[in-house]
Amino acid sequence: MEKTMSEREIYIKRYETARAEMREIVKLAQGNPTIYQPWRMKEVLDHITGWDDAVIASIKSFLAGEIPATPASRGIDAYNADTVSSREAIPYEVTQGEWEASRAELLDLMQKMTDEQLHTPFVLPWGDHGTIEDLVEIFTEHEETHAKEIREIIVKGK
Repeated sequence: MEKTMSEREIYIKRYETARAEMREIVKLAQGNPTIYQPWRMKEVLDHITGWDDAVIASIKSFLAGEIPATPASRGIDAYNADTVSSREAIPYEVTQGEWEASRAELLDLMQKMTDEQLHTPFVLPWGDHGTIEDLVEIFTEHEETHAKEIREIIVKGK
């Protein structure tokens, strides 16, 4: 008899699939080209890592029974600018390592959750209320969208 995947396992798989696609994009983007003026590939990875860090902090607070901080409460654009500029001096290779490590930590946290916790409302990084399920939907789509756009930019540039 075939075991069906839990909702949590399905969401973990979505995160893994989105990251696998982005890894392919990183390979395509050799030489750290400009992707979104003025962002190069490094800044895109810094941006994604920044959001993973915000999601990790929110989930950790939620699992500890605390009210999560809202690092993006000043708005998404302000958070994006802050998270990228705070990583400006970090070498590209270190950025790539942090990008992978943050996703590994996020997946590890999700492994420890129950399906019920996926649906429990809490405060999202920008201050709205939502669920872990909402965060996964938002940020897998976020990474999938960047991967698709960057692939088109790189292919067009060749």
